[in-house]
Amino acid sequence: MHARFYNEAIFKFSLRPQTPMLIKAGRSGEEALDPILPDMSFVRTSRPDRNEPEVYVPGASLRGVVRSHAEKLLRSIRDNLACDPTQTKEEGRLGKACFAGASNTEKLDGPQAYVKSCYACRLFGNTVLAGRARVGDLYLDPSRAPLMERRYGVAIDRVTGAVAQGPFELEILTDARFAGQLSVRNFTLGQLGLLAAALLDMGDGLVPMGYGKSRGLGRVALTFDELSVRTLRDPAGALLGVGALAGAEDSKAYALPHPDRERQPIGVQAGRERGFYVLRAGDATAKQWLELVAGHWVEEVGG
Repeated sequence: MHARFYNEAIFKFSLRPQTPMLIKAGRSGEEALDPILPDMSFVRTSRPDRNEPEVYVPGASLRGVVRSHAEKLLRSIRDNLACDPTQTKEEGRLGKACFAGASNTEKLDGPQAYVKSCYACRLFGNTVLAGRARVGDLYLDPSRAPLMERRYGVAIDRVTGAVAQGPFELEILTDARFAGQLSVRNFTLGQLGLLAAALLDMGDGLVPMGYGKSRGLGRVALTFDELSVRTLRDPAGALLGVGALAGAEDSKAYALPHPDRERQPIGVQAGRERGFYVLRAGDATAKQWLELVAGHWVEEVGG
């Protein structure tokens, strides 16, 4: 299905820490021996328009948190809706990872790989199937300087009550604003709804990210600056899933939901841009659309 374009949702959003957060950098070589750097420093990157490296939120970190929470939601309905990536054999209660131990997977075509993947992998991908959701790195808003501080901690031996490790130094981000983008292409309304449910939970501070989540670190707030949905067919005032847009051949091959379930009326007419029909919404309206579609994943998986 990646060979064709049916629909695409693009989220432009801002992330701000509600509680202090730390996304640890991997230290190696001379950096690991530098006594000036804290034991756990915030990850940084260099950009051509900046004079020195600055803190950022890697897209992979955000994507991993969103996928993990989405899988938790799916398993709450039925275990086999999300495979267990840590299992290579049929040993775990949740089942093994999709295609673990399988041979000749290169002979699988797109429809076979899609149908044989769990619901989570159909959206986020696996070793055989490319994911539909893509998350870019989140960079600092240049108009708002980040606030950083250093904290100290120790690890306590629960048997003796003495210090088992430490003290160690942590570099904590207490305030900043990061801007980023997430996109999902050729989605069903259920897949968009699952992604919406995970993002809304995260924006409500229910899904922390980074180091020290059990210590109260990592709660964030999300602001949806813009949500745009593109299709090649006039959506006629509704959000359309791929089941309503694909032809009969693809619908059968990929076992897509019935077209009458792939329509969520929103009462907004699409504009035309570069040949696409585009539905566009700002923060308040975007959140309303996400709330509308957030429950579709439960209907789609039969919960």
